[in-house]
Amino acid sequence: MTPKNQVWIIARREFTVRSKSKVFRGVLIGLSLLIIGGIFGISLLVGRSDTTSLGVGGDSPAGLVDEIEAAAEAMDADVVVIEYPTADSATQAVESGEVQAVLVDGHTIVSMSGPSGTVASIFSSAAHVAVRRQVASDLGLTEADVDSLLAPVQIEVVQLEPEEPEEPNQEARGVASFLSAIVLLTTIMMFGQFVAMGIVEEKQNRIVEVILSRARASSLVVGKVLGIGTLGLVQIGVLGLATVIGLMLAPLPELDGLDITSVGLTAVFWLIFWFVLGYLLYSFMYATVGATISRQEDMQSVAFIPAVSIMPAYMMMVFSMQSGPGPWVRIASFVPIWSPILMPFRINLGDVPLWEVAVAVLLVILTIAALVQVGSRVYRGAALRTGARVPLLDAWRSGSEGTETS
Repeated sequence: MTPKNQVWIIARREFTVRSKSKVFRGVLIGLSLLIIGGIFGISLLVGRSDTTSLGVGGDSPAGLVDEIEAAAEAMDADVVVIEYPTADSATQAVESGEVQAVLVDGHTIVSMSGPSGTVASIFSSAAHVAVRRQVASDLGLTEADVDSLLAPVQIEVVQLEPEEPEEPNQEARGVASFLSAIVLLTTIMMFGQFVAMGIVEEKQNRIVEVILSRARASSLVVGKVLGIGTLGLVQIGVLGLATVIGLMLAPLPELDGLDITSVGLTAVFWLIFWFVLGYLLYSFMYATVGATISRQEDMQSVAFIPAVSIMPAYMMMVFSMQSGPGPWVRIASFVPIWSPILMPFRINLGDVPLWEVAVAVLLVILTIAALVQVGSRVYRGAALRTGARVPLLDAWRSGSEGTETS
């Protein structure tokens, strides 16, 4: 059997067995429902009406209510105007909390603790227009003449030294890079540990002895990473779909202007591309350190190594969100273990020479290939050794004595 076939069989087995797990399916369904329910709950909280209740009372100019509504619309404010027959009834409405403020007799604003700037502006603008409209009507002017007199003057702004326009998608791309880094970090910690746990399980059950008699150690390591990684991508896709469904069922007003075009298809491509490279890189790291232990209880003693190694890149990205990538970030983006975080961040925030991207990609691919060889050798050297944790150096030396089964 060729190594390629061995990888395919192992990857398919890992994907099939783990996807059929009741725990995996239960967690996936639970998270999906939690996301949808959470978005719906948030939409109920933030989607509450911000309508301001206003009132008019007493001897008000004709058409004052219409002018208040027009002024509120011009200021992008949502208001409801209630008419009261007398000034006293309007004042009582404020005292009872029925309305926030009232305009009495067309010139007096009554509120409990002073009107907001927006309410004062709405009432002032509406009162001026209503009074002038009534005066013009008393003078015998036609409706067209009144509209012409009250029409606002269109002001044109001319810049003699216009500023350089900012990249409209830069902020959205920065946010996308930040979210991608968070997803990559959490996915690495989750599914990278799954890879290590799968290796430990086979050592505990002594299944590894049978597998290594039929397959190469490198095929086993690569197959596990690909199988579990594919399952991880499926889970991310399902959770992403749940998020979309949640937003469709309970749309958030704050996200009305957010769409994929604000980020750009090119930016999305780079985020996905580096996500895949980053996952492969760190999964093989987890596979390497996971081969040195024989019990699930010892997982925490090695699992922190890949997670800690990515944190400097994450911190550099956070500190660069406001000021932009500096020279140190540029240098660090070529370090293979940090490239999946920092390189897409740089690409999405500015122009990165294509040769720099190509060099970073090449270094990451070479590192992945090296980790496959290192992980395979460590696995050969430690797979049949149970009990205490095997030092990496001892496993490396022992692995040189083993042979690959073709």
